[in-house]
Amino acid sequence: MIEQIIQSLFIIAATGLILLVLYQIAKMLGSLFIIGLIGFLAFTEVYGIYLFFTERYLYLEDLATNGILSFTTFYIIFNLLLVFGLVRKVVRSRMA
Repeated sequence: MIEQIIQSLFIIAATGLILLVLYQIAKMLGSLFIIGLIGFLAFTEVYGIYLFFTERYLYLEDLATNGILSFTTFYIIFNLLLVFGLVRKVVRSRMA
């Protein structure tokens, strides 16, 4: 009887430790995802600037081929959102 109680307590403790480790892994993966997302956005910006100055016709070809789901559309919308966010932040800081 006592042996079963102790065994049950050990199983509960082991399950808790496993869940704690899984939680820490999930937190780490979330951080790695954010780092990867920032790296992807930085690469997209650099690549877009490179294409703009070296091969401008690719923007038009990309729009003609892929339409609204093209890299060019993503690039333009992303940069407009960045500019809008920056302007909004500057306006709010000047009003405060």
